[in-house]
Amino acid sequence: MTLHIGAMMPDRSLDESALIQAITKVATDLGRLRDQPIQHKTPTLDIVFLLQSQQEKADFVGLRLHSFDTVGQILRIESAVPEKMVTSIHAERFVIAVMLDAIDAAGEFFSEQHILFDASEHHALVGLVSEKDKLSLN
Repeated sequence: MTLHIGAMMPDRSLDESALIQAITKVATDLGRLRDQPIQHKTPTLDIVFLLQSQQEKADFVGLRLHSFDTVGQILRIESAVPEKMVTSIHAERFVIAVMLDAIDAAGEFFSEQHILFDASEHHALVGLVSEKDKLSLN
């Protein structure tokens, strides 16, 4: 798959948080969309949500480009999660919004590197995830 999401949790008490549940749900929904053509193209975008605890906190706000593996064509982007979002009823919307922002950042990065990256197809893929949720509410 070309779009991955995950989380780094410094505290196991966060396992059942609203944010982890949202990340798990969105990741599962992305897995169900593995037949989409964009899911079989490189480069790969790996989005990691950094949760904070009393011992650990990201030293940045928002998103940052972490690394790019030129051999595997994998761009890792990290998202510092605001503390209030961990238990928010809007956690899933936050996850989707971060994914869309990360796709935009990846588009800029890959453009500068002269690497083909179809940001619009990635946006459409995330749109399928969020559209699926809207349909399930009706």
